[in-house]
Amino acid sequence: MISIVVPLYNEGEAPNRLIAHLSEIDDFDEAILVDASDEPISRKVISKLSMNCPENITIIDNAARGRALQMNLGASHATGSILLFLHCDSRLPKKALSMVRQVIESGQTWGRFDIRLDSRGFLLRIIEAMINLRSRCRQIATGDQCIFIRTAFFREVGGYPEIALMEDIELSKMLKQHARPCLIALPVLTSARRWRNRGVVFTVLLMWRLRFLYWCGVSPNKLNRLYGEER
Repeated sequence: MISIVVPLYNEGEAPNRLIAHLSEIDDFDEAILVDASDEPISRKVISKLSMNCPENITIIDNAARGRALQMNLGASHATGSILLFLHCDSRLPKKALSMVRQVIESGQTWGRFDIRLDSRGFLLRIIEAMINLRSRCRQIATGDQCIFIRTAFFREVGGYPEIALMEDIELSKMLKQHARPCLIALPVLTSARRWRNRGVVFTVLLMWRLRFLYWCGVSPNKLNRLYGEER
């Protein structure tokens, strides 16, 4: 069984759209939504969902804020032998879960998907291509790429490092010391809101700066302050 873990923070009505999307995915087993919202509208949406959500969806509310903290909490409640970490505004291909099962059953321990951004534009096509190429070359996955992993392996390595930013990079670095990731070329549709809201060039330069500072040893807490609220 595959358990999908989704961290939420001030997502507004997006969790409703997410649940509708999950219902359309083939072989969907279980999802755990971990909410850390402090915005009244978002908390109201989660409260309503908690009373009316399907039986195979668990909602954990009032969680401590922090994507790594939330994903580890969700994983601790998962009953599946495979974990898949999904962002609220990302959309899985219809056959994604069957592909993950095939990969894990073939002996792989973890992996990720390629991504495609959900907006038009030549620059965005270049950005998504570069993200996918970088992931192939460095064997590093980001959260947008829907990391999946054997539950026992995830727990063995201690889960996500509970840091404010770059938790997906740190997890990938730990995992690839044990096994190479499986790279599924079928893309996940991922929100381009960061690039739309902040501007493509500004966002690219910001991400390069953050990665360089991270490589130089700047603390994730400081990087998170530089990055800002939106993730």
